[in-house]
Amino acid sequence: KATHETKEIFYKLQEKIKLLPDVNEVIDQKVGITYRTTKSFTRFEFGKSYIDVLLREEKYNDPKKLVKDISTFKWGYKGRVKIKSIGEVDDVFKLIKQSYEQTL
Repeated sequence: KATHETKEIFYKLQEKIKLLPDVNEVIDQKVGITYRTTKSFTRFEFGKSYIDVLLREEKYNDPKKLVKDISTFKWGYKGRVKIKSIGEVDDVFKLIKQSYEQTL
């Protein structure tokens, strides 16, 4: 049900994540896809025209201030980025990589 651009955003992020060592993709979930090493480091939840990218923490080296603090939700993930544009892929991947590095 996602738009063409939303799917394109996902495939670009997926491609970059799969290049990281020792990453497993868990896709048997109802509303999202989780990526993990020994621990989960990011989760994608899909809307029609956006992807919510959930991250382990709420604070990263984030010069564009993309990460929203969702620690009060008590979900396990403490940060969220709503990505709507293909132009944000590189910036969002940098945040995902920082979350990934916390699991090593």
